[in-house]
Amino acid sequence: MTRAFSLRKAPAKSRGFLLTTVKHTTHTIREWADETHGEDELIWSTAGVARVRAGDALWTLPSHRAVWIPAGVPHTIEASADTILHATFLAAGVADHLPREATVIELMPAIRELLLLNAGSEMPADTRMRLQALAIELMRPSPSAQVDLAMPVSPRILFVAERILADPAAHKTTADWADQVGMPARQLSRAFAEETGLSMTQWRIRARVRAALVPLASGETVVATARALGYANASTFIEHFTATLGSTPAAYFS
Repeated sequence: MTRAFSLRKAPAKSRGFLLTTVKHTTHTIREWADETHGEDELIWSTAGVARVRAGDALWTLPSHRAVWIPAGVPHTIEASADTILHATFLAAGVADHLPREATVIELMPAIRELLLLNAGSEMPADTRMRLQALAIELMRPSPSAQVDLAMPVSPRILFVAERILADPAAHKTTADWADQVGMPARQLSRAFAEETGLSMTQWRIRARVRAALVPLASGETVVATARALGYANASTFIEHFTATLGSTPAAYFS
């Protein structure tokens, strides 16, 4: 069961620097719900798995990816147990080369090490400013990164997607969902694919796989995770996991 918390930090501008990083180490599955900040934020981790949702996008973050959240954009973060989560807050206007919508940043080792060095080492103020400026300069949107799940925009289709995310183990068919939202099943299928780029079956499989990452990273077994997500047997779950992420659960978390 997740618990909701609130991120709190000292603004970078109040400290006279370009950025400041807050670190959170989780011991259980943890959630920061409906966060909105007055500063731009970079969310990244050095251990564990985090999921970030902003608007109609939902990302899963391994250690080589970060999510850029501009000031004023509401977002939710969920982290697995034993995650080391970092939230880097940037002073206004110092990263004007980055977009004003949430996006994925490829967290190059150089950026990660600069941010860790900034957070954990004593140094002269002018050296720190140069270090921070270089880290910010290196930040670029990832051209190849895609959101893990694109969310629909029309109300009835979004309602179905939200309910699938809330209960990925549910075994409702397309016809069941169509009856619930009051539209023909064929129309629902066509609209869902047009708005998400995936069929409902593909989208639900990906939602289940993404939902599995947090409990698996927290130490839950593959069998128990598969059962909790509605799979009758673990082998089918492993097949879906491998097809989605390119490796088995065991290999992914090794």
